[in-house]
Amino acid sequence: MRGIILALVFTLVGSEKYDPEPNFGSKTYVYNYEGLTMNGLPEPGLARAGLRLSCKVEISGLSEKVFLLKIRSPQLEEYNGIWPRDPFLRAPKVTQLFAPYLTKPWKFEYSKGRVGSLYAPEDVPETIVNIVRGILNLLQISLKKSQNAYGLQEAGIGGVCFTRYAVQEDKRNNGIFISKTKDLDNCQDKVVKNIGMTFIRPCPACPLKEKIVKGTAAFSYKLKYAEAGALITEARSQQIYQVSPFNEPGGVAVTDARQELSFVEVKNEHVSPPEIHLQNRGSGTRFQFPPVLYQMPIQLVKTKNPEQRIVEILQQTIQENQQELHADASYKLLELIQLCRVAKLDTLNSVFKQFSAKPHHRLWLLSGITMAGTTDSLTFLKLKIHSEDLSYIESLMTVAAALHLTKADSHTIQVAAELLVSSRLERIPMLRQIAYLAYASMISKHCSQSPSCPSEALQPIYDLAAEAASKGNEDDIALALKAMGNAEDPGSIKRIQKFLPIFSSGASVFPLRIHIEAVMALRQIGLKDPRKVQDILLQIFADHSLSPEIRMLACAVIFETDPPLPVVTTIASVILKGTNMQVASFTYSYMKAMSRIRSPRFYNISAACNIAIKLMSPRLERLSYRYSKAVLPLGAYYSAYQIGAIERIFLINSPKTMFPSLLISNVIVNYAGAIAGSLEVGVHAEGLTDIIRKQNIPFAEYSTYRKIKEIGKTLLGWKVLPSENPVFSAYIKAFGKELAFANVDKDLIQQLVKLATGPADRHTWLRKVINQIQSGIAGRWIQPLYAAEFRHIVPNIVGLPLEYSLYTTALAHATGRVDAKLSPPLSGDFRPSELLESSLQLRADVSPSIYSHTVVMMGINTEFVQSAIEINIKLHAQVPLKFDAKIDLKEKSFKVTTTPCQEETVLAMGRHKAFAVSRNIGEPGAVKRIPVLPEDARSNILTEHFKSSERTSREGAVTQRVASDILPKKYAYSGEQELRHSAGRKVTTQAICVKLPRFGCQVCFYRKARDASVLKNTLFHRLIGEHEAQLILKPASADAAIDKIQLEIQAGYRAASKIIQVVSLDSEEEEDSSPDDEVRTKLKKILRIESVFKIGNRTQQHKKQSVKKEKTQMTELRTQPSTKYPPSSSSSSSDTSSSSSSSSSSSSSPAPAGKKVKKQSPKDKTLQSRKRDESSSSSSKGSSSSSKGSSSSSSNSSGSSTASRSSSSSSSSSSESGYSKTKNSSKSSSSSSSSSSPSPAPSSSSSSSSSSPSLSSSSSSSSSSSSSEATSRAGSQPKFLGDSTSPTLAVILRALRNNKNLAGFQLVLYTDLYSTKPRIQAFVSNITGSSKWKICADASIVNAHKAATYLKWGRDCQDYKIATEVVTGRFADHPAIQVKLEWPKVPSRFKSSLNWFYSFVPGIAYILGYSEIEHKNPSQQAKMIVSLTSSRTFDFVAKLPERTIFSRALRLPISLPVGPPVPESAVQSPVWNFFSEAPSAVMEHLKARCTVSQDKITTFNEVKFNYSMPTNCYHILAQDCSPELKFLVMMKNAEESADLKAINVKLGHHEIDMYPENGLLSLMVNGVETPVENITYSLDSDASLVINSEKKGLSLLAPDYGIDKLYFDGRSLKVQVAFWMAGKTCGICGKYDAEKEQEFQMPSGSVAKDAVSFAQSWILSEKPCAGACKLQRSLVKLERTIQLEGQESKCYSVEPVMRCIKGCSATETTPVSVGFHCLPADSAASLVEGQMKLDQKSEDTRETIDAHTACSCEELQCIE
Repeated sequence: MRGIILALVFTLVGSEKYDPEPNFGSKTYVYNYEGLTMNGLPEPGLARAGLRLSCKVEISGLSEKVFLLKIRSPQLEEYNGIWPRDPFLRAPKVTQLFAPYLTKPWKFEYSKGRVGSLYAPEDVPETIVNIVRGILNLLQISLKKSQNAYGLQEAGIGGVCFTRYAVQEDKRNNGIFISKTKDLDNCQDKVVKNIGMTFIRPCPACPLKEKIVKGTAAFSYKLKYAEAGALITEARSQQIYQVSPFNEPGGVAVTDARQELSFVEVKNEHVSPPEIHLQNRGSGTRFQFPPVLYQMPIQLVKTKNPEQRIVEILQQTIQENQQELHADASYKLLELIQLCRVAKLDTLNSVFKQFSAKPHHRLWLLSGITMAGTTDSLTFLKLKIHSEDLSYIESLMTVAAALHLTKADSHTIQVAAELLVSSRLERIPMLRQIAYLAYASMISKHCSQSPSCPSEALQPIYDLAAEAASKGNEDDIALALKAMGNAEDPGSIKRIQKFLPIFSSGASVFPLRIHIEAVMALRQIGLKDPRKVQDILLQIFADHSLSPEIRMLACAVIFETDPPLPVVTTIASVILKGTNMQVASFTYSYMKAMSRIRSPRFYNISAACNIAIKLMSPRLERLSYRYSKAVLPLGAYYSAYQIGAIERIFLINSPKTMFPSLLISNVIVNYAGAIAGSLEVGVHAEGLTDIIRKQNIPFAEYSTYRKIKEIGKTLLGWKVLPSENPVFSAYIKAFGKELAFANVDKDLIQQLVKLATGPADRHTWLRKVINQIQSGIAGRWIQPLYAAEFRHIVPNIVGLPLEYSLYTTALAHATGRVDAKLSPPLSGDFRPSELLESSLQLRADVSPSIYSHTVVMMGINTEFVQSAIEINIKLHAQVPLKFDAKIDLKEKSFKVTTTPCQEETVLAMGRHKAFAVSRNIGEPGAVKRIPVLPEDARSNILTEHFKSSERTSREGAVTQRVASDILPKKYAYSGEQELRHSAGRKVTTQAICVKLPRFGCQVCFYRKARDASVLKNTLFHRLIGEHEAQLILKPASADAAIDKIQLEIQAGYRAASKIIQVVSLDSEEEEDSSPDDEVRTKLKKILRIESVFKIGNRTQQHKKQSVKKEKTQMTELRTQPSTKYPPSSSSSSSDTSSSSSSSSSSSSSPAPAGKKVKKQSPKDKTLQSRKRDESSSSSSKGSSSSSKGSSSSSSNSSGSSTASRSSSSSSSSSSESGYSKTKNSSKSSSSSSSSSSPSPAPSSSSSSSSSSPSLSSSSSSSSSSSSSEATSRAGSQPKFLGDSTSPTLAVILRALRNNKNLAGFQLVLYTDLYSTKPRIQAFVSNITGSSKWKICADASIVNAHKAATYLKWGRDCQDYKIATEVVTGRFADHPAIQVKLEWPKVPSRFKSSLNWFYSFVPGIAYILGYSEIEHKNPSQQAKMIVSLTSSRTFDFVAKLPERTIFSRALRLPISLPVGPPVPESAVQSPVWNFFSEAPSAVMEHLKARCTVSQDKITTFNEVKFNYSMPTNCYHILAQDCSPELKFLVMMKNAEESADLKAINVKLGHHEIDMYPENGLLSLMVNGVETPVENITYSLDSDASLVINSEKKGLSLLAPDYGIDKLYFDGRSLKVQVAFWMAGKTCGICGKYDAEKEQEFQMPSGSVAKDAVSFAQSWILSEKPCAGACKLQRSLVKLERTIQLEGQESKCYSVEPVMRCIKGCSATETTPVSVGFHCLPADSAASLVEGQMKLDQKSEDTRETIDAHTACSCEELQCIE
């Protein structure tokens, strides 16, 4: 029995399992610990920076769950070298910094593998505590006894992140293996700190791979079972953070952190608790950020005595930057900012007191304090503004920057709120605006991490809105709404709704501007609470009674809240039911644009819009720009780099203007899974059209004002339109936050006008400024512009903060001296107009410059040590200017003189280099810095060359020679580009110089690049290395010393006196005028035959006319259908041109060798040179001919071949110019006329300006006659305008040399704009020595249908040529315009550029939806034809070399006038008027016209309908419904006949009646009969009024009243109103707002159901017995009952119907459609009881009833 019991005991003991959870007993456990972090690129051979900590760790048990931690012998090592070649180096200074804190006792709680609270001495910095947390993080193990593989969210040093475990038992060693991995991108609560990125929002729709920073960590453990639990014998960890700035798989930088904890021994020592007090530093191993922000990782600054350091930096900075900006200025600024961050309020006050009287020191100090962004710095600025120690400019700059840069917390918000109530801000409106907007942005930053903001923070904004609303202060209401939008608090929605029309009854009293601001305030709030904002704005959008501008903005804001598909389809359905075309056009264009976006940010909304637009009508896409649009003109997204940007433009039109009243443009950037609205600009113009018209007219004082107002009251529901104060406002936003805005109203504009035109005492300030300039201004100015920082900080497993950051600083610097002198001096009664009569002499020596320094950093950043990879980008630009100028506006002259280049000047410089950097606070001056890409980096093997063994002996010499080639000789670069690589093929150098020897200067561009792309060809590796570029201005060698460089501009009558080199066209005329003389001279010398020229000349004239005819046949404009052209004519022409080219070339070839050449005279040399040029030109033209010319030429006889080819050549050469080249124009015209064949096609002479067919479909004979007349006129016009007119402008740029020789350029401009054929000529010539280089440009209007230009340049303007011709005519029986561009001879660079652009044409045509066909068109010619098929559509054809692009029915943005063609004979001289008046004709066509002809009416919006006017009743035809009530036009049927009309016009003090009487038209003004025969009736007052007899009627012109023209002849009426009356008219002619669907608006504003109801609503009712009109409006009862919802009902009209007055009976009626409200048949309600309220009832049914139009009043009783 005893044996059995013993066996059972052993069995139970053997089956017992150890506890796998790690634990420590009461003993002391000793471990070796090593933790390191390394930063750099993963490729070997590049520089890295890192840290390594080695120490012994002792863990002793104090109790069951409390343990003591001791760190022994800590040793820190730095790595700053080439990986893996260089070793870690001991850092004794860093060890001395860390060791005193690390070796102190630590206490922590530990149970079941989880670390609890950590206790440390109170004086230990948080950075050291985090390192200890990193050690303890290795002990954090979460085991599940029942599972070997599992996942969970585990707490660690980086937060609570998803962790996956794998557990494996090691039976051999009586232990277990544990491996775990952490996904650092999948955390419930991640430890991260972002600075400067509050307004950069994540992109929910963007895929995960777009994150530029990704991380993971892996841990492995070995545990061995022990009595107290499992003992950790080994623990390893590795963490990888990878950053890919451009989302490239291979273009990454890596931060590698590793830890190793290995068990050494167990000591049986009993330890006692530490005697020093240990403070609880938090629970768990979670990383804790220190309360003070880490230093900027650009430099380490000692901050123990900040006041002394600030003083030292200020003095050193001012001393170094006295003359020019020092290279270390940006570092000093950052150091100053860092010191101001740690300085207390007393320190800042003390330093400011020392330097407040020193302007330069004060400027730097205020900049540093402003950019520090701390609570103390903001408090300092608040106190200084309260005490008014800061100037206006200083206050403006510091407040705006400080509020945006200060860290937002409850304390700083309280300080900022106190700043808002400063009396100084109340007195400065602009400063107050900026302060409120910046304060709201601070609130947004503070509340960005919470769903709602504390109400006390927003209370100042709410108080401002409430006070402004009670006082009716619109400016403050707008400011409060803008601030609420910046704050982005959803709790503000209820307060914003108080200013929205349908949510508050009191909102209707506010103007449209306030409603718009309220909608815009919801824009940013919608990003936080999109559903609530969508619900509000959908109601506004669906309310058709609201202003279109508000509805369109509501639509735009809804789309910015990422609406789902149901919301988008709801918007589409609202548009389908609506009638407002402005809203429909805007919404459709927005959806259409959004459906084409491919950025991930808009994936969902793009898909929703793509579906919704299919529900809408495609006709909305064809609306003109008279309607609002939302366009996305620019945008791109590069999926390879996951970066993109898009620009959106909103054009919101107002019914009151023809042009957009609100323009919003914003840019949205999408980068690495984040989005930001980088920049937005908005411009709102309300009522600006009123400013352009005559102001200060007292319309309200006129007698007709009261009459018009009384007439309006008789109309049911008529109201005057709300008044508007003309205002121009603009705002600017950055990252979704409004920074500033400005308003310019009518009062301000009038004040500025008075200030400019007022008496002399108002110009005192301007006089002081001018006197100060004359006294001389000299000084130096330097301004730190900004310092921006973007920081992303996460912890690594070692416990050190890993930072990815970008820092940018910018500084501006300028030095200069300016002296000025006015002649004559300013008078005592000074006015600004005197400056136009004065001569100003100005001497200036200024040198502005700007410097920018950007640092991109990745690595470890603490207050003790920094170890990182840095990319430094430096940009520097300066423009030194030293000149003397003289400006004489009276004489129209300008002269500026400057010195030549005397020394090198760097205009712009940029450097970019990547470094591995190590710093520590123990040695702040000893910075370890090496380039990431070392000098001996690996070369690209693809660029290496094989070297044979035979050349080994010569290798050294070759290497030496190559190395010398790499180093360019100083300033020895020419104007060509050089690309050289070093022996390793890593360095790329480039030099481009443009020399200007005439002015002794040259501009050179140097570039040097060395990057890591040889390792991996990624964009990121191209940034790793060194890049440098410079733009340098330096002296160049010249023939003689240059004293000065002078630019002189003279306009007007004195321009001719400034011309240095006489301009002429002699060389051109010799070439083109008489080519026969050249052939004659040649044959005389060779054949000595005189009679040949008679035959040759006749043959030549015949061939010349033939070629001209053939060229005319190739025109693209309309010709007679019967015209036939022989197919061989073109070939023959090509052949003759080609043959001529050959003949000319052979004749100009040099004499054979061995023969004696006679010396030629200068004239003969010129002749031969001209022949060579002509031969070259002919050759280039002949080469473009088709190959079929050769077959045609074989049929020609040899006898006539020479003459034919010669004439063809000359004709071809002459035809390239669009102008007459022949001296004797009459002979040319006669010859052309006599030799022309009787073809029905219109002929055109190539020796004159060809006349295209006119717009009318005239016969060919008339066209030919027109061409002959054009030819005659062209021949009589001088070729060179200088022969008949003086130059208009002369510009001379020259160098003044010691040897008095001329050097420079001259531009001379001639104009002849008022002749029968306007012409402009410009000549640019080289005045240096005997240079013949010129540029000749000519532009002329040949006739009413043709304009031509050409540009020639080269030697005497003969080397190259480009010609353009614009012709109007007909194409496919429609009015058309043809633009032809020819380039017979151009430089090769021009051709290559043209070919480069030409390669994009097919793609552009495809994107635009144009069709394309391959077609062999002339190789040196392009034609574009635009045919106007209707007033809104056109066809397009472009004939380019080798392809033709065309499209049909393209839409025009505006409507163009399409009328009968204007014959050339009808065009008055000068012809220029025909072209110059085209824009005014278009504008005139766009003006609104209302016509009434018998019973046909056409409204201002071009809506046509028929309406028969009732007898004797005036109708309000057109009226000004604005508050000014400027005019009223009424019409009625005349008493003589129903076909005749009578009108009454009321405006100003005048009441004008026009009516037919006894078959004649009569005029009565203010009751006085006025004769109408040849009348010109003019009334001069504040506003002009003119009445003229015109044709068979009278015309009234009253532009100041808004009536451009009114014409009446007794039967028809035409009214044309001014542009600025858009949206302000009412009456039967409509509102002039382009809303055709809402044209039938009655006086109440509701839309009538038919045209008759609409017109009758504008009948002017009269008193029954006093007036002739016996009709009145009344509500009627439907004569029958109807069944409504199964119940008998009686119905009453909700709209008044025309009825005869009591006592009269209807004799004529017309059917109208009327809405009825129905009541139960047994209801006691009657028409009399409910008459006043029926118009407010709902419409239950619609019926057609009769309205009275004529009455018989036999029973009417009138009591006199």
